[in-house]
Amino acid sequence: MEKNFLITKIEMVVLFRKQKSTECYPSTLLTNELVFDFSGEYTVYFGDTVLRVLPNTIRFFPRGTVSKYEIERTKLGECIDVFFQTDRPISNAALAIDAKDKEYIGALFKKLFSIWTNKDNGYYFECMSLLYKIFANIQKNNYLPTKQYLKIEPAIVEIERSFLDRKLTGSYLASICNISEPCLYRLFKKKFGIPIKKYIIQKKMNYACELLRLNRHSINHVAEKCGFSDVYFFSKQFKSQIGISPTEYIKKCNT
Repeated sequence: MEKNFLITKIEMVVLFRKQKSTECYPSTLLTNELVFDFSGEYTVYFGDTVLRVLPNTIRFFPRGTVSKYEIERTKLGECIDVFFQTDRPISNAALAIDAKDKEYIGALFKKLFSIWTNKDNGYYFECMSLLYKIFANIQKNNYLPTKQYLKIEPAIVEIERSFLDRKLTGSYLASICNISEPCLYRLFKKKFGIPIKKYIIQKKMNYACELLRLNRHSINHVAEKCGFSDVYFFSKQFKSQIGISPTEYIKKCNT
């Protein structure tokens, strides 16, 4: 993938909830596409390239003509698709990238979609900034040597299991890893590109999005389930991460 390019225009940002098991697409793509798959499992046939796609996969498709563009789904899912132009080709081939820091990348895509659809003053420049952030994260080498990863693996497992627990602290996570807090913070940020606290908040906000999308719970109830005793603080965190308020998010999901 080309590392030095300029994004010249964002054409469209779309949330897709796939309803068909098989879809064929036009053979000529007028824009580049960058996609984040939140759920679903499927196989993409793009020219001679075959991509196996699972949840938390980033897909890239270059503009131009291709002999075949078809998707076969084994599990239906949801994705956000960004259509954009660049000053030079990013890649001649379709790519599928496993998003290691999936909470951060997923939150960036959700915020990009929310800001694009809301269209407040300055929205376009915010969207450009977010798209550059996504590419910056893709290009970063956030991998740890195995020896260093094993030091923080207990904390990662515990966060995945208990991120809704209000008592989940840095000191506790460091203790189960048998390392100091500064060491845990340093290795965690090297691995995921963001601090532990922000990572946990993003997991909570992504979980909140799932609950709000179902439209079965009040905002107060969702806040409580996500570990927030103050619904106003929850709403502030939600808007900071997703770009719109919980109420606005519910309205957009319903439409």
